[in-house]
Amino acid sequence: MLPASPQRIRNVRPGIGRRVAWMFLAATALRAQDGTSSSPSLALTPATRLEQVNTRAQWVTYRGMQALHLAPLPGQEQATDQEMWAVITGSQFTDGIIEVDVAGARRAGYATDNASAFKGFVGISFRVRGDSAERFYVRPENARLDDQLFRNRTTQYEAPPQAPWQLLRRDTPGVYESYADMEPGAWTHLRIVVRGHTARLYVNGAMQPALVVTDLKHGTSRGAIALWTRISADAYFANLRVSPLPVTPDRAGAASAPPVIAPVAGPLPAIRDVVNGRVVSTTFRGRPALHLIVDPAKARTDEAIYALIDGPPFVDGRIDLTLAGRPRADAPADSRGFVGISFRTGPHAEWSEVFYLRPLNARVDDQLRRNRTLQYASDPAFPWHLLREESPGVYESYADIEPDTWIALRIEVDGTRARLFVNGASQPSLVVNDLKHGTSGGQVALWAHVETDAYFGPVKITPPAASRP
Repeated sequence: MLPASPQRIRNVRPGIGRRVAWMFLAATALRAQDGTSSSPSLALTPATRLEQVNTRAQWVTYRGMQALHLAPLPGQEQATDQEMWAVITGSQFTDGIIEVDVAGARRAGYATDNASAFKGFVGISFRVRGDSAERFYVRPENARLDDQLFRNRTTQYEAPPQAPWQLLRRDTPGVYESYADMEPGAWTHLRIVVRGHTARLYVNGAMQPALVVTDLKHGTSRGAIALWTRISADAYFANLRVSPLPVTPDRAGAASAPPVIAPVAGPLPAIRDVVNGRVVSTTFRGRPALHLIVDPAKARTDEAIYALIDGPPFVDGRIDLTLAGRPRADAPADSRGFVGISFRTGPHAEWSEVFYLRPLNARVDDQLRRNRTLQYASDPAFPWHLLREESPGVYESYADIEPDTWIALRIEVDGTRARLFVNGASQPSLVVNDLKHGTSGGQVALWAHVETDAYFGPVKITPPAASRP
C-alpha cells in the first residue's frame, strides 16, 4: 500500500468532491516556485506522494515488476465514463523527458466488441493545473485489430478541458493520433519528450516518435505530472522517470542510423514487360538492383511505372522484397518518393492492387503526413485520393522508413485481405480487408510513380501453402 500522506486526497468522487480536488491541485501548482525549467529528476516509488482523484492507488507485482495499480473507488467498479488520476505531489514540469512503463487492458465486465469505447486507455498527463492538462495516452486494444481505422487510433494526444480527443478528431482528423504496435495487458514503454510547444511520443524503445504534436494546446504552461487512465481500464504504471532535457538541443533519436535490412535471397526478378518506363540493372547502396526509369514522354504525368515480373499469375500467397525510393532530381517539391509493389496486376497494368510508400513523410513533424507514409490503392477505380476522401484513415498508416535507403516489405494476401509488414516487424503496419478487385489473379509488378527514382532487390513470391507459418 502507499505510505500515509497528509496531503493525499482520498476517495474523491465525481461532482463536488472532484471539484474540490482540482481546486487543491491548482493551489498546489500556484504555490510552486516560479521559473520555466522542470523540477529535478523524479521517480515513482512506494514513497512517492500522490494526490488520488477518483481512484485507489495500490502497489502490486504485475508481470514481474513492482507497479502502481489504479483501481476504481468502492461502488464505482462498473462505471463507464470516469477518469482516474494519480498526481505526483509537488511535481512541476515545463520541458523535459518523461519515461514510464504502462500496461492497460479493459477490465472484466465491459463490452468486448471492437467498436466499444473500452480500449484499456492508459497514459500520462503533464503540465497539469486544475482541470487543465496536456496528455498522451494509448489504446492498447486497438493496436492489433484487423480494422485499420482503429489501429491508426492506438496513440492519442488531447488537452482537456478545451481540446478533448473527440473535438480534435472531429476538427483535425488524423493529426493527433497514430499507429504503434503494442499488446493489451503487456508492458509498453512510453517516452515523452517535451520542449516548448512541441511534444513527441516514442513507444517501446523506437528511435523515432509514433506521434508528434507541434502545437500543445496550453502553450508553454507549467504544472504537475499525473498517471492517468479511464475507469474501464485495468491500468498499471512502473519505472516512471522524469528528467531535464539535454543541455544540447536534440531530437531524441531523430538522427538515428537507418536499420540494417537483410536482402531477400536469390537473383533479381526477370521482367516480362514495363509500362511507362524501362528497367536497368545497376548497383544501389552496395547491392544489385533494378532501377526503374521513367519514359520521358510520361515524366510530367501523374502515372506509375509497372515492371511486370515474369511468372505465373498471383492470387494468394506472400511477397518478400527490398526496395528504395527517392524523388527524381527534377520532381515537384511535393513529391514523396512513391515506391511499392503491385499484385494481381493486369497483363498491361490495366488494373492492379498496390501497396506503396511515401518515404519522405515518415520523419517530418507534420503528423498528418506521417500517418500517410503507407498507402493502399486499387487502380483504376479506387485511386488513393478517392479512398482517402471516402474512407479517411482506413487505407493508409504510419511506419518509420527513410528515403534513399533499403526498406524490407512483406505482403501477405489471402482472398480479399492483404497485410503489409515493414522492416521485419512481427505485426502489419497496414491491413486491408476489402481488396477492391476481389479475388482475381494477376502479375506481381515493381511499382513507382514517374516522379521517383526507384530501386528493387530480389523478389521472393511464395504460394499459399508454403507461406503459412
